[in-house]
Amino acid sequence: MKILQITKKFPWPVKDGEVIGIINLTIGFAGLGHKVNVISLNTKKHYFNPEKLPEKIRQLANFKAVDIDTKINPLKALLNLFSNKSYNIERFYSTEFEQKIADAVKSENYDLILLEGIYLMRYIDVIRKHTKTKVLLRPQNVEYIIWERLRDTEQNGLKKWYLNLLANRMKKFELESLNKADILIPVSQTDMDIFLKYGCTLPHTAIPTGYVFDSLPEISGTEENAVGFIGGMDWVPNQEGVKWFIEKVWPKVIQQLPDAKLYLAGRNFPDEIKNMQAKGMVVMGEVEDAKQFIFSKSVSIVPLFAGSGMRVKIVEAMALGRAIISTTVGAESLAYTEGENILIADTADAFADAVIKVLQDNKLRLALGKNAQQLILDKYDNRKICSAIIDFCKPYLN
Repeated sequence: MKILQITKKFPWPVKDGEVIGIINLTIGFAGLGHKVNVISLNTKKHYFNPEKLPEKIRQLANFKAVDIDTKINPLKALLNLFSNKSYNIERFYSTEFEQKIADAVKSENYDLILLEGIYLMRYIDVIRKHTKTKVLLRPQNVEYIIWERLRDTEQNGLKKWYLNLLANRMKKFELESLNKADILIPVSQTDMDIFLKYGCTLPHTAIPTGYVFDSLPEISGTEENAVGFIGGMDWVPNQEGVKWFIEKVWPKVIQQLPDAKLYLAGRNFPDEIKNMQAKGMVVMGEVEDAKQFIFSKSVSIVPLFAGSGMRVKIVEAMALGRAIISTTVGAESLAYTEGENILIADTADAFADAVIKVLQDNKLRLALGKNAQQLILDKYDNRKICSAIIDFCKPYLN
């Protein structure tokens, strides 16, 4: 098959869950013998020079990118208030990108066009204009849910009003665009149920993000009493979750385990968090090797209260045999068994108790990690995931 994969972020380097989800599909499709072309927006925030792609990745597909500045423009944001469009969607619109898509679909006969997320539905009209190829929409989350959860936790009245506006406009765009694709395959059944509730009529199924297995390390050699968090810190839900953990949870852990360490890693840490003072806390910022960082800590935490879709970093941590403590929202959509391959805690006291318990109980920590790793081996093998996506789409491509 010939597959055109269209993305709103260049799929390299592998620094966050969205990129992992994108590149793992490219890897999986190419590994199954399909020809893949990738066209990506290359944002300033996540810019990467395509010419610097590693050779092994370059051989997987034909990669093209269009530079775009998606930074929030105060004037454009203000003027957008007087329209009925979603400002978040409009930030990712580019006439050059639209032309690149048009050129691609006119120059080759594709069997499937894959749109990586609802933001790319902004370009559905140009696709329909130039080709009859079926379009697969692959949302990694339900975008408006993220904004609603942020709105619900915001205390500032003006900010709450604006977040409500963003959420409502995103919801309108998302639900109006949904049935304009031909096939829908979100990463979680939770998200699929939401789309069905709001009128999805497309052929659909939920298939999670896969994990590319190379050499899985043994569960040993980690730093004792070390708690690790890794995630993109330009994403507001991560910022809110980390601040909550530092302020509400970590003091309770330190009170019981004064030698414990908290390591925070990820891109674009805001100064507000970097300047926070807490005993045993180390802000590492962006790390060279995310897997090595995850593997080097005794416990991985996912303190999220907003978000949707699937937390790919949990899948990665599970594959690496880490003991994980997460909120219910953080672990949403994963096929976990609480107490067997992950611990779930939604209050500061419960989260702190779980961290303390796992740090103190080596047997429990190793069992959680071993069971988590087995879960990923059984259910999230990337090659099987990509095969399942192709197998589901095939009957609808003629």
